[in-house]
Amino acid sequence: DAIAQLAKMVVDAGRGSDASQITADVLARDAMGTPQVDGVAIPHARSSGVSQSCVAIARSNSEHGVVFDESEGPAEILFMILVPNDAGDEHIQILSGLARRLMDPEFTSALRTTSNAEDLVNLLESGNE
Repeated sequence: DAIAQLAKMVVDAGRGSDASQITADVLARDAMGTPQVDGVAIPHARSSGVSQSCVAIARSNSEHGVVFDESEGPAEILFMILVPNDAGDEHIQILSGLARRLMDPEFTSALRTTSNAEDLVNLLESGNE
């Protein structure tokens, strides 16, 4: 359900054309494992339903979070990385950059407490300097 909601956000934002295809591609890739660091999950995939590379971000409003892997526990925050099928290794570059940022406890704490989209964008951009 969380993946489908994020896929719909991607289509609504004009970055994709087929939320069902995006959902199917992410779930198929998830079957191989979803990276997770400190309660932050990073489902990712190449998808023909995506027209532009993008990252959709959400926080779970469930007290139980979203479980991708029972051994990891629930994720509170989701970063869904999507690239078109012909995007090369761009999603790996995005994934590795995000994984580095998630090793910073101040960054992950700020992810949990940021209360609006503008502050979140500023937080994410602060690492690009």
